[in-house]
Amino acid sequence: MYLTKEEEAILNGELGYPYALAMKVLTTVGASLGAEKLIPVEHAHVSGISYFNIGDAGLEFIESLATSSARFHVFTTANPYAVIIDSMYGSLPEDVRSKQLKIINYLKGMGARAFTCAPYYVRRPSYGEHLAWAESNAVLYANSLVGAWSNREGGPLALFEGLLGKTYAAGVHLREGRKPKCLVRVKTGESASFLHISLLGLKVGELCPDSIPFVEGLENVSEELARIFLASFGSTSNAPMVVFNRLTPDSQELLESSDIKDRFSIDSSDLRDVLLDLRDSSESGGILYFIGCPHLSLDELTYLLRRLQVGGRRNSGKVELWLGVGDTVSLDKETVDYLSEVGVRIIRGMCPVTTKLSLLGVKYVITDSGKALHYMPKLAGVKVVIKDREEILKEFLGGGVR
Repeated sequence: MYLTKEEEAILNGELGYPYALAMKVLTTVGASLGAEKLIPVEHAHVSGISYFNIGDAGLEFIESLATSSARFHVFTTANPYAVIIDSMYGSLPEDVRSKQLKIINYLKGMGARAFTCAPYYVRRPSYGEHLAWAESNAVLYANSLVGAWSNREGGPLALFEGLLGKTYAAGVHLREGRKPKCLVRVKTGESASFLHISLLGLKVGELCPDSIPFVEGLENVSEELARIFLASFGSTSNAPMVVFNRLTPDSQELLESSDIKDRFSIDSSDLRDVLLDLRDSSESGGILYFIGCPHLSLDELTYLLRRLQVGGRRNSGKVELWLGVGDTVSLDKETVDYLSEVGVRIIRGMCPVTTKLSLLGVKYVITDSGKALHYMPKLAGVKVVIKDREEILKEFLGGGVR
């Protein structure tokens, strides 16, 4: 791999050990992937910062960098952390909360600007801009809907890329790496809804687990629904991009230059039956409603708050609805107090998916997110029910599952 004199100096330790380590790791990874050089990035995004994900080893790693004066050299954000606030379900053990706070503070000290799984709402990338992002839904959003360029990095590598402000020139940073390899025609005959689009994303990911798909049939969906599709898709596929017909910038050029290997067609009968009716369950209690995976946009949050404020619900004390947003979102005290009275919590900068909710006595999570459906049973230790967002609101406003 070709390195500039400045990059060679960093590798040789001119800026100190943290940067030399970062350069060694980045060049090793890049060379293994066939990269000929490094390129600058405008924004890095670090994943895997929940204590439940990285444990003591991850905490010690981040601490060693932060206490060695390592600082991010480009705009850098990080994924949400474990839910460390109190709720009706209780709170996490104090030692877990303390260690999670240390992780947060070390990253802030290094220059992390925000904690969210939707960094595109903190700083929207530009077409053609190179990024070093590690959160799957964010990578897919940037490549597929904006036309920015980011590989699907691992959390530690994205952290190193944030320190250096560089990434390796391979993968989807090259035009060749952005070509679709499979074609999926969607013929469901159903109007788009959060539930339908989530299940569709999971299915397309299963059909194209390692290759970029060209998707026909979703030309008229909103960016909001396309984002939900991508989050679900990224749960069952390792691909860093989806080329939507007419939605993705340069979609026709990418299709014309591609070599399609596989072709699939999906209709309603192909979508998995993953709906579970809790009313028939022998278990009761421990039910949590959750909307916000990935984190909600301001428009989504505004709509949900309007629905909740006119819904007339009174807290039964048996269930809560958690709304996930980035930590840059703020609400006035009056709104927060009202929401608390009716059993709604705004989870800012945090992620229930990467929190051991079983420690809080939560047994079931009811959500509209295909991504949460895929990951929560393993990561959070709970059973998950997926329903449409409107159905969740109606059910919660009615007092919850009976």
